[in-house]
Amino acid sequence: MRKSKKIISLLVSIFLVTSLVPEVAQAKHLDFLYQLKFPVDHIKSHFYDDWKEKRGGGTRLHEGQDVRAPKGAKIVAVADGEINTVGYSESSGYYIAIDHLNGWLSLYVHLDDDIIGNDNAGDKTTAFAKDFKKGDPVKQGETIGFVGNSGNAEGTVPHLHLELRYLGRSQDVYKYIAKAWENYLKAKLFPKNTASLLIY
Repeated sequence: MRKSKKIISLLVSIFLVTSLVPEVAQAKHLDFLYQLKFPVDHIKSHFYDDWKEKRGGGTRLHEGQDVRAPKGAKIVAVADGEINTVGYSESSGYYIAIDHLNGWLSLYVHLDDDIIGNDNAGDKTTAFAKDFKKGDPVKQGETIGFVGNSGNAEGTVPHLHLELRYLGRSQDVYKYIAKAWENYLKAKLFPKNTASLLIY
């Protein structure tokens, strides 16, 4: 009888702990997600909800958010963090990842590899804003690279493939990116400091 009471008590305790912790964690995640900066600093950016779209002739699902923009448009860090990876692969082209030190990692893919008049003749100097190294600190809104179509995006419209991963798994963040775009547009179209816009 005492054993069954202990087991019930233990199960109730476990239930209470596991039901309360996610709410706190979720609130923390929502704070982070709702404060994201839009990843491309260009007023002509365009995107739609393409999470889980079929790609590669239906062989894979798209686990990210594509943002189309003119080639060379600035890509910025969506939040503070430190550089996790800077690299190149045949599929991703030039890419960079930022660890936000809270379980979240942002990944920016298909950066620019072109120079004017010569497709694919660029290198990491056309892809990245500077010579980033693993562990370098990055501030939200800091320019980290430039929009392109390197890797398997060659021949497509220039775009940034953005992924936000939590504990290594890609997450659907379309509504948070849409909110970040809304905030970006407000800041661009209705700047807080309008003194510089006045004509005397």
